Amino acid sequence: MLDTPALSRWWREPWWARLLLALILFCSAALTAWNLGRGVDFAFYEASARSMSESWRALLFGAFDPAATVTLDKLSGFAVPQALSVRLFGMSTAALALPQVIEGLVTVFACALVGLRWMGRSTGLVAAAAAAVTPIFVSMFGHPMEDGLLTMALAVALVWWQRAVLTARWWPLLMAGLFIGIGFQAKMAQAWFPLPALVVGTVLAVAGPWRRRLGAAAVLAGSALAASLSWMLLIQLTPQASRPFVDGTTDDDVFAMVFGYNGVDRFLSDAVPGAVHVAAAAQSPAGELATLTKLVDPLYMTQIGWLYPAALVGVLWGLWRWWRLGRGAPTAGERRRRALFVVLVVWLLTSAAVLSAARMPHAAYLAAIGVQLALLSAFALSEALRVRASASPVERAMLPGLISLQAGWAVLLAIWGGTPIPLTVAIVGVSVAGVLAVALGASAPRAARRVAIPVAIAAIAAVLAGPALYSVQALDGSRDGSGIEAYVGVKPTRAHVTPETFAISPPDPWGGAPQIDLEQTQLLAAVRAAGGGADGSPLFMTDSWSLAAPIIDATGQEVLADGGYTGQAPVFTAEQVRQRIADGVHLVVLRDGAAVRDPMAEVVHSDACGVVASWSAHRENAVSSSPGGRGQQLARATRGGFTLYACS
Repeated sequence: MLDTPALSRWWREPWWARLLLALILFCSAALTAWNLGRGVDFAFYEASARSMSESWRALLFGAFDPAATVTLDKLSGFAVPQALSVRLFGMSTAALALPQVIEGLVTVFACALVGLRWMGRSTGLVAAAAAAVTPIFVSMFGHPMEDGLLTMALAVALVWWQRAVLTARWWPLLMAGLFIGIGFQAKMAQAWFPLPALVVGTVLAVAGPWRRRLGAAAVLAGSALAASLSWMLLIQLTPQASRPFVDGTTDDDVFAMVFGYNGVDRFLSDAVPGAVHVAAAAQSPAGELATLTKLVDPLYMTQIGWLYPAALVGVLWGLWRWWRLGRGAPTAGERRRRALFVVLVVWLLTSAAVLSAARMPHAAYLAAIGVQLALLSAFALSEALRVRASASPVERAMLPGLISLQAGWAVLLAIWGGTPIPLTVAIVGVSVAGVLAVALGASAPRAARRVAIPVAIAAIAAVLAGPALYSVQALDGSRDGSGIEAYVGVKPTRAHVTPETFAISPPDPWGGAPQIDLEQTQLLAAVRAAGGGADGSPLFMTDSWSLAAPIIDATGQEVLADGGYTGQAPVFTAEQVRQRIADGVHLVVLRDGAAVRDPMAEVVHSDACGVVASWSAHRENAVSSSPGGRGQQLARATRGGFTLYACS
């Protein structure tokens, strides 16, 4: 194409713009890494990252345990950066979470780059700042979660798609598809949310006949599909005897795990044969919403909804702007800008529709609309600043209207969301000051140039004050969420355990030992005393991942776990358990109340297995004994009971 523009790059921008972008990235890193070493993470996925750091085989197959006998209950791409970090820095909470901090910085920079190449440096800077202070991003990128890699991958895919549109080349479409595939490895079908939008945008942006347009869209969709299915095909083509059992299934079928257990079955139970059954109640913890209005509930709006008004203004302005231009022949540059606008709107609507219809077990799912909201809000604000001195009354009214709407919404959401009083007062103060400054600037059109910078600063502050001051709560170690539930502030369902006052915690950006309680420490000591783990063999076998995961976290040694995450995956048969015992793995740990038909319970109760130690949640003290021996008190129980057996 003759009118292909040169790609804008941040290093070519003025020094002050580069400095502002660096400051935004620094603030993003500070918010996400402030409590990195004191985070609380989910032991199941933490154990997988530790296992994958211990064994290249476990890394390849995305295994739960170091010996790779069973996979995770989802694709494990999100844990690969965590495993490599642990392998490089050693096992710690911060090492697990560090890749997510980096993924957050890449996401913020991707928003800056897309905004720069879309509407200019002001759009890029505001988009980066909006992404950096989005509360769900601040919490999610500070903890080990699959949503971090997913969000980064889709943001980078948008960068490559935009590059393909701007340069009129096909190979960046392959890169866009590749990063959608990387997002799929992180969180499966959720990575396909932007695919319909990108296909539509490609058809709109590519010049030439329909055959050329559809061919470009096919390249994008085909590369995304190939990259998405690549690891699944590797698993499926590997003989069953040479790979781990696929968790989340009853028949060892990775497609049933991805598209059944983690896909269609989330909407229609037992729709895909081979996927383990998950009751509807298990899909959504008590207190979580499963209604179509969940995205406008204060519980979730405090995490993602601060920029709703600005994004809505951006959508309406874009429709008006390009509808008006559409009556004539738009330039190539306007056609590309319009295509990106369409991509963002369709992607936003697709994601919002699926999130509204589906159950949402974790607030981190909200990250699916964060990038779009940041870019659309930045578009609205930069356009409002551009046309504020226009001769058109409608265009002149855009900036005061946007700031007034956004400021009022921020104050309302701060009150609804239980924002600490000092931060609420600050939000109110900044919002009022922004409205007044913009109103005064708009009333003097002749002095538009002289007051342009103060008005721009006031407008940006008014738009971003709400999410920025709300996200500051992440500096409090009790309000920054966890790897189990990314959430900034005080969630209503857990208010009884969270301090009512907000206080900045001392920075703790590194360290943090895996969580292992007293009973698990005693279990590990008893296992080693009974000869478990000798000569590099597995420490023990168990019927529960919850007993295996903390031990793997703490030691990196092999523990054989049956049942997978739900307890329904038939990882071992009774004969395989007996064979393991014959091979030297003579210790078995069973939960109290284990099903009689459980393979390990069947072997323990039918073969020559004796009690070594027992921890009961129903008595004040646990009891240790040996066959024919006297019991010995160990410690006070704090959780469900379990028993260690020795089998000959």
